[in-house]
Amino acid sequence: MRNSGPKPVILPMLASDLSSVERIAERCFPVPWTRQEFEKELKRDYAVLRVLRPSAEESVCAFANYWHIGDELQLMNVATLPELQKRGHGSALLVDLLQHGRERQVKLVTLEVRRSNAAARSLYVSFGFRELGIRQRYYSDNGEDAIVMHLSLPPAD
Repeated sequence: MRNSGPKPVILPMLASDLSSVERIAERCFPVPWTRQEFEKELKRDYAVLRVLRPSAEESVCAFANYWHIGDELQLMNVATLPELQKRGHGSALLVDLLQHGRERQVKLVTLEVRRSNAAARSLYVSFGFRELGIRQRYYSDNGEDAIVMHLSLPPAD
């Protein structure tokens, strides 16, 4: 994370953020979610969508989307504009997700990540995620396997 300058601002995603989120998804994922899929997510009671701005004055450059069902969180998407990656935005969104989970007594966080996405896998491991298994030929664009990862959250103090 940056050591100087303004602190990133993380807020709930609004309908007015959809164009930015769609643009980020298109630039980051081989098979990005569509605007309509994100619109549906905004209406789901269990979906949590968060956007990150590098500062209050700047545009949305990253987002996270996860489902909170029972005592589990399932990370669906986390992405940062390619030119703004490696500045701690993904980490900030994961910290935000884990804070949400701890505040709501979540016990488990799960996700799937492409086998080839070494940077994301490394980030998740740095947060304590462990590889649980493999979903063979999970991704529709190229048949790549997904690594299933999980993180058990201890009860809040």
